Amino acid sequence: MESFTITNLTEERYSRHHLIDWWDQTKLKNARVLVAGVGALGNEVLKNLALLGIGHVTLIDFDTVSVTNLTRSVLFRESDIGLAKVEAARQRGIEINPELSIHTIQGDLQFDLGIGNVRSHDVIIGCLDSVNARWAINQLAYRAGIPWINGGIGVTEGEVSFFDPRSESACFECSLSSQTWERRNQRYSCHGMKRDVPEKMMPTTAPIASIIAAMQVHQALVYLHNKTSFLNSGEKVFLSLNPWASFKAKIQHQESCTTHNFSVDSIIRLPFKSELSAQAICQNLQQLGFQNPVISLRNEVVTVMQCLDSNCNHFEQINYPLRQLAESALVCPKCGKERDFEVIRSFSISQHPDINLVNLCLPGNEILFGESDGRSFAIEFY
Repeated sequence: MESFTITNLTEERYSRHHLIDWWDQTKLKNARVLVAGVGALGNEVLKNLALLGIGHVTLIDFDTVSVTNLTRSVLFRESDIGLAKVEAARQRGIEINPELSIHTIQGDLQFDLGIGNVRSHDVIIGCLDSVNARWAINQLAYRAGIPWINGGIGVTEGEVSFFDPRSESACFECSLSSQTWERRNQRYSCHGMKRDVPEKMMPTTAPIASIIAAMQVHQALVYLHNKTSFLNSGEKVFLSLNPWASFKAKIQHQESCTTHNFSVDSIIRLPFKSELSAQAICQNLQQLGFQNPVISLRNEVVTVMQCLDSNCNHFEQINYPLRQLAESALVCPKCGKERDFEVIRSFSISQHPDINLVNLCLPGNEILFGESDGRSFAIEFY
């Protein structure tokens, strides 16, 4: 009797969905969606995914709930202030639909999200508020081969774009103008370190966030059903509420864009051991027929820093991602003068052979890419 009641309630929850002739609730129950960013857009996206019965959702965001989020984020309450956004959103998502499985990652998507984790999803919905974050998720999506849906909002305008790595169409990076690249690079020094640049707060309201998020989720919905999308890959739709207007545009594929160069000829699986050295990895590859392999890192790593003053020579082993390191780290903590550092961008038998995996700051389930005499390959660890 109890199992019948549960089954009946489950069926009843989605009964209006089943009236749609192309609807397949089982597909949605089995679907895996990655939501990057859990602010105003991310709240609305998760709410809609929960109502639709998307079975598996991963949320990633590094931030905590603040009082300013309460006017734009439907899932947050005053009692959530100070809590991780991903956890507060997860609790409300489960309240909306207890059948959901929601996994959370409180971290930076560029440095804490592995390509293997991204690959385990069917589609990514980007709810991000900076060019840097969108560029990072675009890189992850194309390395993992997973399509993603980008959303952006202002006061009374918004946009949605769709990018599929399996197509020959444009990606997000193709849409970046030289002025946008310049603004992005202002956040980093000439060394590639983070500058102490205040975040620019974007004004927006709940109505536009609700509309753009609904468009993003609808794009995901038709994609998961293998239906014709309202956006094809490499297309963008703009929406304005004042005056009311909308139009769709095709993004031009830039031949010089490097994001598209992640197809591989071979996939190699190696056991993961934190003490595994770069030399041992390369020797494994050579035994498999990959001569002179060079493996690139998605995020460059600063290994050591040393004071340039000969009277000081303060030496420090740090093993930290370059783009997460503040420019102020160039100042020697001992004498206050400038110091130099060593960066690893790739490794091989002859380059950094003694570095271990544990010192490369790899996120969990990362996939490494490399080349060997004109052949490309990817390394998956297990």
